[in-house]
Amino acid sequence: MESANIGTWGWIWVVVFLCLFVGMGVYGMRKTKTEEDFAVARGSYGPILLAFAFAATIASGATFMSVPGMAYSIGFGSLWGPALYPIGIYIGMVLAIKLIKRAGDRFKSNSLADFMGQRYQSEFLRIAFALLSILLIYYIAAQVVAAATMFEVLLDLNYKTGILVSVGVIALYVGMGGSHADIMTDGVQGVMMVLIALIIGAMFILAPGVESIDGASGPAAINAAVSAQDSSLGWDNYFVTGNIFFDNIWLVLLILVAHIPFAMNPHIGKLAFALKDPKQIRTFLLIAIPISSILTLTVLGGLHARAMVGEGLRPDSAIPILFTELFPPFLAGMLGVGVLSAIMSTSDGLFIAIAVTLSNDLYKRTLAPVIHKHKSEQQIDHIALNISRVSILVVAAAAVALAWDPPKFLAVLLWVGVGAIVSGAAGPLVIGSMWRRATKAGAIASFLTGVLLYGYLYVVYGWKNPFGAAGTCIIAASLVMVVVSLLTKPLPKEHVDLVFNPRPVPA
Repeated sequence: MESANIGTWGWIWVVVFLCLFVGMGVYGMRKTKTEEDFAVARGSYGPILLAFAFAATIASGATFMSVPGMAYSIGFGSLWGPALYPIGIYIGMVLAIKLIKRAGDRFKSNSLADFMGQRYQSEFLRIAFALLSILLIYYIAAQVVAAATMFEVLLDLNYKTGILVSVGVIALYVGMGGSHADIMTDGVQGVMMVLIALIIGAMFILAPGVESIDGASGPAAINAAVSAQDSSLGWDNYFVTGNIFFDNIWLVLLILVAHIPFAMNPHIGKLAFALKDPKQIRTFLLIAIPISSILTLTVLGGLHARAMVGEGLRPDSAIPILFTELFPPFLAGMLGVGVLSAIMSTSDGLFIAIAVTLSNDLYKRTLAPVIHKHKSEQQIDHIALNISRVSILVVAAAAVALAWDPPKFLAVLLWVGVGAIVSGAAGPLVIGSMWRRATKAGAIASFLTGVLLYGYLYVVYGWKNPFGAAGTCIIAASLVMVVVSLLTKPLPKEHVDLVFNPRPVPA
């Protein structure tokens, strides 16, 4: 009866939030008149809303499922991950966002691929990064699998029905409102996710449901409980022997390195273009960094669940089980929907990123100048906007197909896209945002080094640690960026000056 009550309340909360998101999609549609509106909602939002949207976008199903699940399985040694990956993301954001925002607005960039091509005056880089971005479809598929799993566990909904519901709702509100709907819904989801993370953190401090051992209380009680089950789980283990992620300090540091260019993923970096004024960048960062850091508290829920329930759970279900064990049905259902929000808030940005790749980077910037020379700029923009909306349906269909009967190597394919993108973006977008001397040849060489080396290490060689592979490739690609740039012809001074000191954008 308790489970049924949770399912009932879960459905109530799901319906409330889905209606809210679709309503935001309708509102966003009214604000979406051009391809630029759909792609980036340029200059439309302030730093507070975007900070919560940023937090929601970098968080995904992994934040509330896989990360706590890893802590549930291997104990306190897994805390290296959530402790270091946000630092890497923030470093990359601080280094690159100012240039991307200011120069991107000046060049009217509608995507990071667009900006990369304009930064280096390179059609090759723009097209190559755009094509690489299509691999994010596997990232979407993984999020859809997580969403369908939550529907199945929380709401007792058939897995495949859960796929159709989650993909259908996201495609509906994103297809209508584009980036406006994406940012508004992510802002709401971000607030909800932060509140849930704070609740999980407070629960860890109070340790409800955990029996005291030798008078220990709070976190000490949780540590005593997990150590009693397996001494390797306790907090006196700094590394996890034999673990591919946390075995030694080098592997741990590669987690940090691998995430420095993470904000250069197309669905994250585009948020910079939506900020109203470049002068608000500092405010945005001062709000976004602490808010996003709060979300890492979810890892503590995995430790709490292990201490309270013991082994035997499916690791990814640690947080939902914690909610159902400790909270009344109406609250457990709402918190479960919060986890679902984390999944959807990443997925909707990914939908738009791929749609904009097809409509802007491949059609508007590449094909239209060749096949639609006779059409006006307004006509081409209207076609691009229609392509964006149709592309949402194409992406939705592809995500359903991949998630319907997901292969065992789906996670591998997911990181082929993410790992290759961060490896390829490290030199051109991160170093290139700090260093005026970066050249076109250096950027191309760095991009190819990162992408091809990652493909070899992770796919061909079979290095099972995506963070280790990506971190290694980022270091190699960055070195190539510097060396080749120093040995090749600089970009025209006038262009470099425009990139780093862009004139005010006309009103």
